Amino acid sequence: MATKAELEAELKQLRAELSERDAALDAAKASRTDTDHETELEDDSPSLETDIGEILAELEKFPHKQPLMFALGAFAVGYLIGRMK
Repeated sequence: MATKAELEAELKQLRAELSERDAALDAAKASRTDTDHETELEDDSPSLETDIGEILAELEKFPHKQPLMFALGAFAVGYLIGRMK
C-alpha cells in the first residue's frame, strides 16, 4: 500500500504533467492561423487513429485493472445474447 507521501508526490507530478500539456495546447492554439483551418481536416485523421489506439490500449488493460467488472460485463453480454433467441 502506498504511503501518503508517495501519493502526494505522484499527485504533484501528475499536476505538473497536466500543466505542461495545457501549456503546449495553448501554445499550439496561439500559433494556429487561418490557413491551418484548411488543413485541419487532414490533421484529424492521425488524431482519430491515435485516439482509437489509446482506447484499444485501455481496453487491453481493463481486465487486469478491474477483473470483477470485466467478469460481470462478460456475464451480462452472454446473458443478453442468450435471451435474444
